Amino acid sequence: MNNTTPCLIKHPVDINASYEVAVAENPANRGASTSSRKKRAAIRHTHFWAPGRTLRIAFLKGDQGFKDATIAAANNWLPHVNLKFDFVDGEEGDIRISCTPGTYWSTVGTDALLQEEGATMGLSPDMRMPAFFAANVMHEFGHVLGAQHEHQHPEVNIPWNKPAVYEAHGGNADDYEEDGDHYDYVRDVINKTYFNRLDANEVRHSTYDPKSIMHYAIRQEWTHGDFKIDLNLVLSEKDKAFMAEAYPYPDTI
Repeated sequence: MNNTTPCLIKHPVDINASYEVAVAENPANRGASTSSRKKRAAIRHTHFWAPGRTLRIAFLKGDQGFKDATIAAANNWLPHVNLKFDFVDGEEGDIRISCTPGTYWSTVGTDALLQEEGATMGLSPDMRMPAFFAANVMHEFGHVLGAQHEHQHPEVNIPWNKPAVYEAHGGNADDYEEDGDHYDYVRDVINKTYFNRLDANEVRHSTYDPKSIMHYAIRQEWTHGDFKIDLNLVLSEKDKAFMAEAYPYPDTI
């Protein structure tokens, strides 16, 4: 989520399995599609949990300070969703958190159910900067709740300076003169992480929100002109409203 260690989304291998588990969990995840291709139609779904359910969240490792800070940050979402979090230790949970320095990643919503063992989220224990750590936790739990990256919003048009982004993230061609395959792989990861916008037909979204906790910080030198996004440290009002709509209480359905 910061400029040097961006969050990575772990995508499902089987798109149809992702669709099936999402719809079994919450029938509202079934997206309407005009596509005549079944495989394409299966892509078009959301990943929200069933409103009202309790998510069991397991810590695979980490000291008590890490756990307490994670719980405190994640719970910032709870006033805005009809869900409960049950934090436990051990190997069993709908969500399973690893504690590994330098990594921030997550599956998205119900895709966690496709992984029967091992971590479904990775957090780096950057406890020296509490506000930064909390922002990363809220970002990853946004993915847990089914949100995608805001800088890849279908309607956004960020004036990227792509060579500068490649250079900052190890995608300079000069560094891979003898390993073209790895160069292609690195470029592909950067494209998927920063540049590839989401398909409006395949995601549920509100209007673009530069203040979203799900938005990457973007350095001005990574863009043309004066466009930049500072690191967002708290949930935005649109974040709260979006999740309140995704996880309504019975009298608001």
